Amino acid sequence: MDEFRSAHSRRTGDGEAPRPGGGAPQDALTAVAERLAGVEASDSARLLLAEVTAAVVTAFTTTSSVRDPLPDTAPDSPAEGLAVVAGIDHLSAALSALDARWQVATQQRIHHTDREAGVPARSQGKGAAQEIALARRISPAASSFSLAAARRMVRSMPELLDALQTGAVTTLQAQTVARSLDAASPETCGEVDRMIGEHPEALHGKSRGRLRSDVQQLIQHLEPDTSRARAERAARARHVTMTPLADGMARVSAVLRAIEATAMMKTLHTRAEAARAAGAKDSVPALEADALVDAVLHPTEHGAGPSLDVGIVITDTALLDRDDGQSAKLEGYGALPAHIVTDTLLGRPPGHLPRPEDTHPDREVAAVFRRLYTCPSSGQLVAMESHARAFTTGLARMIRWRDETCRTPWCNARIRHTDHATPVHAGGATSYANGQGLCARCNYLKEHGLWTLAPLTGDPASEATTNSDETPPSTTPPAAWRWTSPHGARGTSTTPPLFTNRARHRRTTRHHHDTPGNDPP
Repeated sequence: MDEFRSAHSRRTGDGEAPRPGGGAPQDALTAVAERLAGVEASDSARLLLAEVTAAVVTAFTTTSSVRDPLPDTAPDSPAEGLAVVAGIDHLSAALSALDARWQVATQQRIHHTDREAGVPARSQGKGAAQEIALARRISPAASSFSLAAARRMVRSMPELLDALQTGAVTTLQAQTVARSLDAASPETCGEVDRMIGEHPEALHGKSRGRLRSDVQQLIQHLEPDTSRARAERAARARHVTMTPLADGMARVSAVLRAIEATAMMKTLHTRAEAARAAGAKDSVPALEADALVDAVLHPTEHGAGPSLDVGIVITDTALLDRDDGQSAKLEGYGALPAHIVTDTLLGRPPGHLPRPEDTHPDREVAAVFRRLYTCPSSGQLVAMESHARAFTTGLARMIRWRDETCRTPWCNARIRHTDHATPVHAGGATSYANGQGLCARCNYLKEHGLWTLAPLTGDPASEATTNSDETPPSTTPPAAWRWTSPHGARGTSTTPPLFTNRARHRRTTRHHHDTPGNDPP
C-alpha cells in the first residue's frame, strides 16, 4: 500500500499515476487491484480480502443515503463530497457486520483450541473477550459487550446482520438493537429480527434513544410474563460511576430505579430554585450539582459529616509555588491542575481568582489528604519494596496511586487488585517496579492461559523502546510493559504519563526564550 500511496500522491490531472521508471501511466484503482490480486496468502485470507473489496464497491456504488452515488457525481462538486461521506458510513456498517461475524468465529476458534488443550469445560473460551479486546484496541468491558451483541446478531438476528452488511442500517442502530435485547430470550430476538426484515423502513431516521425505547416496548409486548424478573435483574445492576473531565471536573453517573431517580432530580431542582430565590448567583444546574454534593457529604445540617481520605500525588514545588502550569494526581480521578489542590486545601473554590474584598462562604473542607511527593524531573513516586509475597498496604497504595486505573492495555476500570507483572513463580519480585494495579476482571483473566508481560526500556513514546530480558530494578518501573495474549494479540501499557517530561521541557524552554534578555543570538 505504500507504493500505492506514493503513486496516488503523484496523480496527474486526469486521475492517472505514472509508472515507476517511466512508461504509460496507470490508473490508481487498477494499481490497487493488481497489488491486491498479488497478495500471497491462504485461500481463507484471500476470500476475506475479496469480501472487504466487495464491501467497498457496494458502499460507494449503491449508496442509499444520497441521491447520486460516487460514480455519478461531478468531480469537486458538493454531491461528490456527500457521496464520499455517505459511502464511508455505509462501508463502516458493512465492516461492522464483518467484524461481528469474525468476533464470533474467533471466540469459537479459541474455545475449540482450549477444548483440544484439555482446558476444563467451564473455562473453555473464557479468555476470548480479553484477547479480542487487545487485538481490537478496546477495553475488556467494551469487548465483552461488543462480543455479546455480535453473538446475538450472528445467531439470532440474521436480518439485522444483513441490513448492516448492506448499509441499510447504521452501526449505531444495529448495536442499539442488539444491546437493547440483552435480557430478552432468543425467541424474542428472532421475532424482533423478523419484524426488521419485513419492515426495514421502521428503522429509517430513528435515533439511538427512540430506537432503544421502541425495542423495549417490543420486549414488553412479547415477554409480559418475564417483566417483573427483568425489572428485578435490572435493579440489581444499579451502580454509580465517575468519569474524569478536563480542568478538574468530573461527571458522576448513576444507574438508579427510575422512580427514585426522578424523585431525586425533582428534589435537587427544588433545592436549587430555593437557593436562587435566596440570592445565589450560579445557574440552576450548577446549584443542583452543589445540592447533590451537599446531600452526600453533609447529610445532616449540624453534623460533622463523613471523614474523607483522598489520595493526592503532588510535587513539593507544585504544592508551595504559585506556578499554574504544574499538575497533581487525584486518586480515582487522574491528573488535574495543581492549583485546584492548593485552592481546596486553603478553603477556596477551585479556579477562583481571589480579590481582596472576596469572602468564601463554603463550609470548611472536611477531608484528609495524604500527600506523596514526586520527582519534578521524572514524575515518579518514591519506591517501596517488600520481601513478602503479598503487597503491603502502603506499597499497594503507592502502586494504585501511580497507575490510577487498570494497567491492562485499553482498560480504564478502577483498580481493585495489586498484581505481580512478572509472576512470583517466574522470579518476579514483590516490588514497586514489578507491581501493577488491575481491575478484578483483568487480574483473574490474566491467569487464564499463557499471558506474558515483557518490560520495555526507553521512552514509551519513541520507536526506540525495546524489549528487555532483565527484570527491572525494584526501585525503577520500566518505561512500559508489552502484553501478549495466549494466541498472539499484543498491546503496550506505559508506566509514566506520556509526553509529560517533554511538555515540561518545552514549557521551560519557551518560558526561557520569552523572558526579556534571554533571546537567542
